[in-house]
Amino acid sequence: MGRLEQLRDPSSWWRRAVVLVRRFRQEPGTANLRRFAPLVEAVLRERAALHELDDEALSERAGRTANTDLADDGDLVGHLAVASEVARRRLGMEPFEVQLLAAVSMLRGRVVDMETGEGKTLVGFLVAAGLAVTGRRVHVLSANDYLAGRDAHAGASLFAAFGLSCAAVVDGMDHADRRAAYRSDVVYATVHQVGFDLLRDRQRFEDAQRLVPDLDAAVIDEIDAVLLDDAMVPLVIAGDGEPRPEEASLAGVVAAMTAGVDYEVDGERRNVSFNEAGIAALEEHLGVDDLYAKDHVGLLTAAHVALHAHALMECDVHYIVAEGQVRLVNDARGRVADRQRWPDGLHAAIERKEGLEVTAPAEVLDQMLVETVARGYRVVTGMSGTALDASVRLAEDLDLRTGAIPTNRPGIRVDEPDRLYLTAEQRDAAAADRVRAAHAAGQPVLIGTASVADSERFAGLLAGRGVAAVVLNAKNDAAEAGIIARAGEHAAVTVSTQMAGRGVDIRLAPRAVAAGGLLVLGLGRYDSARLDHQLRGRAGRQGDPGRSVYYTSLDDDVVTEHLVINMDPRTVDADGRIRDKRFRRIYEHAQRVAEGKLLQLHRTTRRYHTATDQHRRLQLDTRERLLTDPAALEDHLAHVWTAGSDQPHRWTRPDRRRLATEVALYHLDRAWTRHLHLLAEVREGIHLRVLGRQDPLDEFNLIATDDFRRLAQAAAAATRHTLDAASEDATTLADLGLRRPSSTWTYMVADNPFGSEADRFFEFIGQALRGSQPPAISYT
Repeated sequence: MGRLEQLRDPSSWWRRAVVLVRRFRQEPGTANLRRFAPLVEAVLRERAALHELDDEALSERAGRTANTDLADDGDLVGHLAVASEVARRRLGMEPFEVQLLAAVSMLRGRVVDMETGEGKTLVGFLVAAGLAVTGRRVHVLSANDYLAGRDAHAGASLFAAFGLSCAAVVDGMDHADRRAAYRSDVVYATVHQVGFDLLRDRQRFEDAQRLVPDLDAAVIDEIDAVLLDDAMVPLVIAGDGEPRPEEASLAGVVAAMTAGVDYEVDGERRNVSFNEAGIAALEEHLGVDDLYAKDHVGLLTAAHVALHAHALMECDVHYIVAEGQVRLVNDARGRVADRQRWPDGLHAAIERKEGLEVTAPAEVLDQMLVETVARGYRVVTGMSGTALDASVRLAEDLDLRTGAIPTNRPGIRVDEPDRLYLTAEQRDAAAADRVRAAHAAGQPVLIGTASVADSERFAGLLAGRGVAAVVLNAKNDAAEAGIIARAGEHAAVTVSTQMAGRGVDIRLAPRAVAAGGLLVLGLGRYDSARLDHQLRGRAGRQGDPGRSVYYTSLDDDVVTEHLVINMDPRTVDADGRIRDKRFRRIYEHAQRVAEGKLLQLHRTTRRYHTATDQHRRLQLDTRERLLTDPAALEDHLAHVWTAGSDQPHRWTRPDRRRLATEVALYHLDRAWTRHLHLLAEVREGIHLRVLGRQDPLDEFNLIATDDFRRLAQAAAAATRHTLDAASEDATTLADLGLRRPSSTWTYMVADNPFGSEADRFFEFIGQALRGSQPPAISYT
């Protein structure tokens, strides 16, 4: 029975399982893709007929697909048949039936769940070409720069057959090369690259400097990682700011403090605060009587930031030090987060802690969320190995429905139940013994860990048992393709941080297949079951044999940070393994609590950014009109000066309009920057409104809207003041005494992993008002 027949057959074990799970979960975001099976069969029939054509005739057929309407079933079938044959001849890859089903589903607006190793890259080629031949500008959003460059190069010949151009946008490209790349029909890039370039566009003074055309269609690889894991990451463009000497002066005194003497850390290591002795030491060092006085708010804030860096931020867990720089680690992907910083002086505080050169302070000129970039596209589709797990949220956030694609060959991977231990030490010892036994039998093993430190520690534990392991983490992720490619060799042992978005398949050597295939072993679960599934999916690709198992403990962060357990297990083996089934349920409950917190954070962050996104769109509309429409400048200036003034006539003449436009844009940008700074300050203290029985979000939106109403008026008034005082020979902003940042740069802001003090206070107050307690669990 073929895979399409299995898809149609209700008795298929795979289909029955998916249907039952959907019904049990009552997931509104899922879609049944069986309805597209007839279209796939039609593609297969037409593709078979194309085998007889020579290359010239096939090219002629490809050319006829331009400007077709793929909403029409016949046109869709025709395009995919030709694209499949082109892929076979030019790429050496003939799409499987299930890949064609994925392409049809995506071109019909669905998100697809495809297991690891099932050929998502080729599906992306088919879908991108299908959207582009209809005249759309297509961005294929990849997980990282390496994959963007690799896939753009690999798919170029297929796109060329349809008369389509293709390019990648990656780090290191200059403005001219970026601009040219974005003019291609199909562009491969990360969502971060696109977002940064949009931010750069919003600082330009001439329309000809625009990098990114209007966003049109997006095909998102690892769509759940982009739209869920990274969605709330702010992308920032900043300029050089003023130095803050008080931060440097506090670093030394805080570094000399001792836990339990000068400050207290809570049991979860998520919060830290000065005690009376610590405050007294600070006041003596700073020469102030009362650090809590209104005049010293800046000093107190800087002291708390320095304390967070000293007491809570751990090297090789939250960040690494490489090439003299602090480099953040992306928790969801286990690799260095390029161009990512922490906000509010925390990054500089960690640089001081590590004895590194402190980067210059930055003034945020503009920022927007990754999710805001994704929402800017008119058409969005995507694929992932764990999209079905995210179907509810994708439906809720972007009105996207998700369907599961069967594997090309039946899966035979064995997923073992978790092995739960009392302590992390007992967990690791048992896991290391399991790895040693598999290694001795010639079975390749992939061990998934939560952090750089964990990966290196466990590799050392294996070395003590005579097992040499290759480590893949944020310190050597540049070598990841080669490491992963060898992870399926006979007796290979690889210790890695999170495997999501790696983009390279683990192919088994024949001897490894005979030894049972790849064993995936996870050390502790992540905060999201979706990330666990991504790791598990590395075994058993394309019908290969394989096994997966998680070794867990009650010391794992997912438990200690989210639950309080006030009972002991009934049955524990001598090696610490817990046999009490209640504790497996407790562990699973802890993970659900963690996922719930992440979801609540996501929703709260979005709600606080909704008004800002609306204001940004209005501000950008004004900016674009000033850049592109001379009449808009005249209208703007007409509102600046009173009737009868001769100033508007002077500044609207063709030989003087450029400078007037630059002045108007300068003050509009400065007003927007000030607006963002105000909202950041308001966000930090808005939680206090709950004490007055006010809704903090409602109050935030009122303040934001009221300030934005005054933004344009303030910008116009500043423009009037500058132009009124301008001399006749002024030709540049510098001549008018205006200074733009001498340099700008882009980066991602990594939220403080422990939350702002405002967020923690708000959570505490909310619990008090509801009469609830912190997350806990009690079984009797």
